[in-house]
Amino acid sequence: MRRLFFFLLLFCLTALSTGPATAQPVELVDMLGHRVVLPAQVDRIVTTFKPATLTALSLGLGDRLVGLDGNSRYDPLQIKIYPQLQDLPSVGSKSTGINFESLLAVDPDLVILYSQKDGKELASRLESHGIPCLFVLPETFAGIEESLHLIAQAVGEPERATRVISAMRHATDLAAKYTGNIPEAQRKTVYFSSPKSFLSTAGGDMLQDSIIRKAGGINCAQALSGYFRQISPEQLLLWNPDMLCIAGHARRGACSMLSRSSFSQLRALKTGATYCFPSNLAPWDFPSPLSALGSLWMAKRLYPERMKDVDLLHEIDRFHTQIFGKSFQEMDGKLEDMTPYSAPVTEQSI
Repeated sequence: MRRLFFFLLLFCLTALSTGPATAQPVELVDMLGHRVVLPAQVDRIVTTFKPATLTALSLGLGDRLVGLDGNSRYDPLQIKIYPQLQDLPSVGSKSTGINFESLLAVDPDLVILYSQKDGKELASRLESHGIPCLFVLPETFAGIEESLHLIAQAVGEPERATRVISAMRHATDLAAKYTGNIPEAQRKTVYFSSPKSFLSTAGGDMLQDSIIRKAGGINCAQALSGYFRQISPEQLLLWNPDMLCIAGHARRGACSMLSRSSFSQLRALKTGATYCFPSNLAPWDFPSPLSALGSLWMAKRLYPERMKDVDLLHEIDRFHTQIFGKSFQEMDGKLEDMTPYSAPVTEQSI
């Protein structure tokens, strides 16, 4: 009898140990050092700012979005990638404010937030309702990669991040292959004109500085710190950059400023090296995986002779296909980087 009891007990323990495992919650530490406990299955995601939405789409998570920032619903690239975005409810944006009730209404498993403005307060309110929040800070290339890793881990599929990071590094490594050995004294200087105004620029703490450095250039404003900084016309004349690089949204205002006679002696104007960040679909001077293409494009414009063997459109198509499953040209993408002050761009230079 004792032996029979032993075998029955052993059988029950074995059955329990080999039975279906219960999925366990996932615990992460986000980019603010904030501890996050997520359900084992994350199927319903809300993104509250455009870089987060674009990052989620680059990870192939469009079908898990149940709400998003208002700006992404009208973004040409994101609509091309996942047309259903237009039908999702908007929860506001970090610039205009997030609607708490709209977040609760879509019953998310995860809300992706940015720390600016009321982000921390909003996270506290959501978590009091049992809704996990994840902070991502994609303001540098390292930050973009960490954001990709965090979101991919949050959905239980870390390998999704590997594919995107591989595409990013291919683009920046290609730029470095041709520009990495340029001596510091021979590197060209770049002035970046921000979306705020022509005389607003990005200092050394910002993503745009990294884009310029990875292209083999030197940011004129690298010594400045903080967010976008306003400069004087005299400062720009003193810097006298080799290239003027203008955020796409600032094209009209920049051209108006450059028509002033006071800027006529700028080196970049004399050589025609004035360009807008190029894509008609989405900005490449913006916190997202696309910033890697910003560096490759800029390297091609800064050092056309060195980069003559690089087929830029081919690389851009390859990047979009690897990440989004559709090429740049299939999505009606065009390079619109010319300004009235740019030198003509030939097919060979593209």
